[in-house]
Amino acid sequence: MKGTIIEKVVDDREIFIYLPPSYDTSDRLYPVIYIQDGNTFKAIFDQIIDELEKNAQNQSIDEHIIVGITPIDRLNEYTPWYAKANHEKFHDFGGQGDKYLKYLEFELSNYLEKEFKIKKGKQYKKILGHSLGGLISIYSVFQNNNYSKVVGICASQWYQGWIDFIGKEKIINDDFQILFIAGEKEGHDKTTIQKNAPKCSALSFKIFKTRLDKDKVKMVWDEFDHHENLINRYKVGFLFLMQNDKKII
Repeated sequence: MKGTIIEKVVDDREIFIYLPPSYDTSDRLYPVIYIQDGNTFKAIFDQIIDELEKNAQNQSIDEHIIVGITPIDRLNEYTPWYAKANHEKFHDFGGQGDKYLKYLEFELSNYLEKEFKIKKGKQYKKILGHSLGGLISIYSVFQNNNYSKVVGICASQWYQGWIDFIGKEKIINDDFQILFIAGEKEGHDKTTIQKNAPKCSALSFKIFKTRLDKDKVKMVWDEFDHHENLINRYKVGFLFLMQNDKKII
């Protein structure tokens, strides 16, 4: 890795900020990617960033500032509304997603734009998440007009009421591209609502294709389970988010 990682605590929340190799020697501003579950993503970041830096060096993708955000309680912050827990070892889903997205929009992003050389404007903001982090990333398009690109990696679209919601609710984001990444074996060993993960991912893709321009919606499947093949899944997601106008995935 040639770039730099800075770790901070902002509003009692741990975040890490990746600054690209040219950051210290350039006066330009950079687009930004917001990553959910920053604590778990950070553990695999080293296995992803070298390839991204190489691609940026040959100009097939653009350099970005990457912000990993550690949740305070992901079962609350990454869910759109209250739902009963899937298992007795977890507490119920709190449904505080609206509050979390407003925090990203009005507090964290404002702070980061003051502290770092981040380009302002929707076209320079992207969002990505895995599992419930993917769910809240997708949910953002129904709550704000903030992000030009959205990636949901194995997003928890089995969530109670989700499929009905995305088919009926008004989409607030008026112009964005979205990528779904999902595994064919997700939920194969589950007996709860999570067993419907592949079916719900496919339905969500179909619904978004009917609600948006078809070229704005993409889907990538692999043959793995929910927590498998994460390195490659994140790479696919980042290449989609970081691609420049000269390169289309």
